[in-house]
Amino acid sequence: MADKTLFDQVLETAISLEDVVAAQHKEEMKLLVKDLQEAKTTLFIRTAEAKPMIERCWKAVEALKAAQPGSQEAEDAFSDFEGAVSKLRNTILVRTQRAT
Repeated sequence: MADKTLFDQVLETAISLEDVVAAQHKEEMKLLVKDLQEAKTTLFIRTAEAKPMIERCWKAVEALKAAQPGSQEAEDAFSDFEGAVSKLRNTILVRTQRAT
């Protein structure tokens, strides 16, 4: 298989952080990972339009990985990651609705 795509790296990192995030975010993190797994099955993530959203997810998940668990930095990073994944998910939903 070819080198991992940035999206694959985002997903892999997010999965690795599921048990590291603060307790109040564990369930939400599982849902965000599920959203990413579902997004992986779409053609949209391979488009140029998706690239900036995937890059935003990457930056956010990297910040979350680097942050000290329970710190304000971790809270901010989780919020950024949540927003980035939500934007990607919502864009995919809109594209899917337009296609049907």
